Amino acid sequence: MHSSDPPLSRNQRAQLCALTDQWIARAEALWGRRLAPVEVRFDLTGAAAGQYRPHPSPCIRYNGTLAALQFEAFCRHTPAHEVVHHVVARLHGPGRTKPHGAERRVVMQAFGLEPRRCHDCELGSMPLRRQRRFRYRCACREHELSATRHNRVLRGERRYLCRACGELLRPEG
Repeated sequence: MHSSDPPLSRNQRAQLCALTDQWIARAEALWGRRLAPVEVRFDLTGAAAGQYRPHPSPCIRYNGTLAALQFEAFCRHTPAHEVVHHVVARLHGPGRTKPHGAERRVVMQAFGLEPRRCHDCELGSMPLRRQRRFRYRCACREHELSATRHNRVLRGERRYLCRACGELLRPEG
């Protein structure tokens, strides 16, 4: 956290942990099976409200700064969304489905929730890190790759193809 960020109180952390447990219990009742316990942490930074990590052991990371700024809205959407990722990973196996694919939509609907991908929280006061973008070309148009993907290309670790024409993307300049 940054020194200017509103702190997430111990009570708010406990509320988020309780909500997470409630959604897991609801999933266990709906699917009639026990789910692996989930570690809950409050160390996520940036624009994401939450993140589910299946390995090495299931973990849900919440963005404490974002939660503190808009606690009620955060509680309404984020714990359920992250628990859905946990449920999908347990039902179908981690890495066997798309993170926001059809399996996730089914679980969201079973929970009585709209299958949305992103939160609506205002990020105006959040300190965000923006990645530099690099221009690439193919036969049909120009593309922008993130610094991460650009560096993978430079190291020879990855090659990226245009989805439209299928040609290899080449750095400009």
